[in-house]
Amino acid sequence: MPNVLIRDVSRDDLEEIRSAAIERGTSLQTYLRDAVHAQAAYLRRQAALRRTAERLTSRPAVPDKARRAVLDAIDDAHEERADQFIDPPAQ
Repeated sequence: MPNVLIRDVSRDDLEEIRSAAIERGTSLQTYLRDAVHAQAAYLRRQAALRRTAERLTSRPAVPDKARRAVLDAIDDAHEERADQFIDPPAQ
């Protein structure tokens, strides 16, 4: 696995990151590796969203009535699921 060296990090920044790693109960290396991984995952998601948006530009827009119906169904499902957690069925 490749290594990365970062030069010229300010003391204040490094202390802030080191403190965050300690709070998480992890090493500085693990904390930074997780941060790099999270950033890479974010960049992959952004690229996927851009590709999807490009593919959708040539397609007709979904009518507002249909879009609203789908969003309402999703909201209803979320509320129903939340109700199950708040008041679980008796066993």
